[in-house]
Amino acid sequence: MFVASVEKAFRVLDVFKATKSELGLSEVAAKSGIGKSAAQRFLYTLQTLGYLTQNPASKTFRLSSKLFELSASYVPENLLREKAEPVLEEANRRCEETLNLTILDGTDVTYILRFPSKHVVSVNLTVGTRLPAFCTAPGRILLAHAEAGTVEAALDKSQLVRRTEHTEIDPAKLREILKQVRRQGYSFCNQEAFLGDISIAAPVVNSSGDVVAAVNVAVPYPRWSIAKAQRQLVPVIKDVAEGVSAALRS
Repeated sequence: MFVASVEKAFRVLDVFKATKSELGLSEVAAKSGIGKSAAQRFLYTLQTLGYLTQNPASKTFRLSSKLFELSASYVPENLLREKAEPVLEEANRRCEETLNLTILDGTDVTYILRFPSKHVVSVNLTVGTRLPAFCTAPGRILLAHAEAGTVEAALDKSQLVRRTEHTEIDPAKLREILKQVRRQGYSFCNQEAFLGDISIAAPVVNSSGDVVAAVNVAVPYPRWSIAKAQRQLVPVIKDVAEGVSAALRS
């Protein structure tokens, strides 16, 4: 049932996610692992369909706005962003720290809404960024409420790569952490995804009682100590999560 040519077409599109510049045929072939002749055919087809545009001078390619139109048709995510945006914006204005909205995508979290800090930060992510769920505060919130199969996939040893010296990669310890996260209603990560980044997250719950997203606040160490972050920011992020949840239910 698997159509290999469709997989290759998406592989070609995927190489453009990691760059802000235009790419030529040779670069696309090298980055996608597809032969140059086949890559040329995929580029031509995607351009003809309107998903890529070509610079007539340099002959390089870039993603077209048609992909944004396609993503805009994903109603659940759009509704979530629409409901969450004013809540996160107001909280960001009050606390002046970075606030994010994320969803679970396989074994990763994807950032779908972001309000950066008014201060200098240690990590500057963008909307669309994907990170491993097991070592991020929002990822742990989402895994704590996910189906068993999703949790096992995320905690498979092949997925557990140490990103910093603080990253917990022991599956047994991570399972205990997820149990604790579910009990306490929030998660806390101290520099496990990025050095200098402290993150606290809480769940967003829809009208059916399902956890559909997570909100998190990220602050830099050592401007924030662990004790200060837990004391001052846990109530903030819980309040933000409840605000988004209430907006979804309205």
